Amino acid sequence: MIRFMAAILLCVTLPTLLCVAPPTQASDIVQATNHDRSLSSNQVQALVGQVEREYEKLKAIFAVDVGPVTLSVRKTGVARHLPPAEIIIPSRLIKQARAITAHELTHLLTQGWASGLLKEGLAVYAQDKFGEQPGWPNDAKPIHRVAAEAIGVAQPLVRGPGDANRVLTTRNPGKAALRRAAYSVAGSWVTWIIDERMGGDIARFMATLYRSGNYKRALGSSFKELLPLWRAYVKVIR
Repeated sequence: MIRFMAAILLCVTLPTLLCVAPPTQASDIVQATNHDRSLSSNQVQALVGQVEREYEKLKAIFAVDVGPVTLSVRKTGVARHLPPAEIIIPSRLIKQARAITAHELTHLLTQGWASGLLKEGLAVYAQDKFGEQPGWPNDAKPIHRVAAEAIGVAQPLVRGPGDANRVLTTRNPGKAALRRAAYSVAGSWVTWIIDERMGGDIARFMATLYRSGNYKRALGSSFKELLPLWRAYVKVIR
């Protein structure tokens, strides 16, 4: 049962400066610290429950456990993860019911990836399949449709998985539209590989491709050979 811990802690760092530590909520699996006072304790408590359920599910899927997870709610910024066991969620996503906690938990549980394309594609896949809330990059829309729309415009920001990988491995990739297109294509690519080429076998994906990047060995076809097959699939499935 989730319990509310230490509503407010006071600390004095300088004789004239009084600082107030953020309230913390915790369970045996997740400890959450809320840095945005505009969120209610009930909202944070609900998110802790969500993280607990998703974490238990994803641990079983990936056969990995990183121990108790720290959930940090921030006023600003983007959702991200800090190994070995912390995820950071901006409060605006919580208020919008778009907290992509399964995405960030997947990153914690699947370290040692071969490429940005596979890393982010898998996180998008996990959020889409196992996350309790919709969110980045497809916001509950079918991931293949969003990817097809991204590459199907007259002047696409991302033309395919190769472009997506370059964006996802660039330190400062630029505008949100470019990043959304890259994440969408990556999510579609990994979803297609796992569901269509590997029959939904996530364990096989992890064992043969995720940490090697060797498409020929994992799938019997090279990256270049797979590209037109993926393009044809998303064009039809959208």
